[in-house]
This record gives sequence, structure tokens and C-alpha cells, in this order.
Amino acid sequence: MTLRCTLDGLLLPAVLDEASSILIAYDGDEPFELERGEAVFYELVAASREEMRQLQFARYRLLKMAEDFAVVES
Repeated sequence: MTLRCTLDGLLLPAVLDEASSILIAYDGDEPFELERGEAVFYELVAASREEMRQLQFARYRLLKMAEDFAVVES
């Protein structure tokens, strides 16, 4: 999946750790945990249907879909 920071427009690849339900984003080679409250500063740009389901289950409610959101094949 791909996230966009709403503050600076930076696109970040991300994955949801299913075991811990934590969203991990990558800024270059540096991974960081995206806290649920921080999700308000990001939008979902691309994700598969399965990733969208996982995000909903992980309670990242503040993560909005971008206007240019695209569903991608997993």
C-alpha cells in the first residue's frame, strides 16, 4: 500500500503487521510505526482490497482515502 503525508505530500510505502495490527511506513530504508492518532496526517493513495480490510480491522479510522485513491492487485 502507499500513503501520502498531507503535510508535505511525501509518498511512503507501508505494510500492516498483521500480528500486532501496527501500520509500518517506510521513509527510504527507515521503517517507522504509524500510530493510530498520527493517521490524521496521512491519506491512503493505493491499496488492495485485502489491505483495506486489514486496515479497517486494525482500527486506523483516521486514515482517509485520497481523492486519487486506486485499488491495486495484491
